[in-house]
Amino acid sequence: MQGENDFRRKVPARFFQEYLEVLAGAQAYQVSNLRNWDLLRSYAELQYKLNGGGRCAMCRAHVRHVIPAQVEQPDGSTKDYACLCTRCFEGERAMSQRVIMQMGEARVEYRPRNYGKKVPIEKLQPQEGSVRGKV
Repeated sequence: MQGENDFRRKVPARFFQEYLEVLAGAQAYQVSNLRNWDLLRSYAELQYKLNGGGRCAMCRAHVRHVIPAQVEQPDGSTKDYACLCTRCFEGERAMSQRVIMQMGEARVEYRPRNYGKKVPIEKLQPQEGSVRGKV
């Protein structure tokens, strides 16, 4: 007999099949960061399909993939968030030393983007034979 507060649902076969396919495919990645991100994304998508999304811990915007984030500040302090929307995630990433997203053994670290990086002038000019170089 199921009680009124029993929220457990059966997992539809196609959701479970997609998740298992990602688990099997993740073994092909040589770079562990890509493998871990694929596993995190896949698990979060499965949770979304079963339970719905969440709310950003900072701005309360809707978040599809609920993945906990730990932000390490330049002064050494850390902040833990249940989940962040893309805008708040990128803001925290820009202002912190690193952002760690982790669920179980799967862990992905992000560092601030390097905006304004010097690019050699050769990379900015069209190459011979390229589509942009032909007139």
